Amino acid sequence: MHTVLEAIVVLLCLFGLFCLLCGALGRVLLPAAGRGTWVIVWAAGAGEELEQRVRALMWLQSWGLLRCSVLLVDAGLDPSGRAVAARLAGRWPALTLCTRQELERRTRIE
Repeated sequence: MHTVLEAIVVLLCLFGLFCLLCGALGRVLLPAAGRGTWVIVWAAGAGEELEQRVRALMWLQSWGLLRCSVLLVDAGLDPSGRAVAARLAGRWPALTLCTRQELERRTRIE
């Protein structure tokens, strides 16, 4: 029984060390995002998969794994899709809702 308990403790310690090393390596290899670096989410139609995409990106931002602005570009949303996009933009201040024209203007200026 004592040997089994020691083996479990060793395995848990190895797993913890592995997690720490993976986290440290991920931080080292994580690209540094500067000004003008964006993730662009194109939204069209009713925005069926829009919430899942935005939620995944915001989750990455909350963990510090995504260090850039997120732009939600209206590429032909219908009224229900616009409502979904507006609700998402209201929920997360880091998410910017814009049109294609605004995106073109931003890329020329910055």
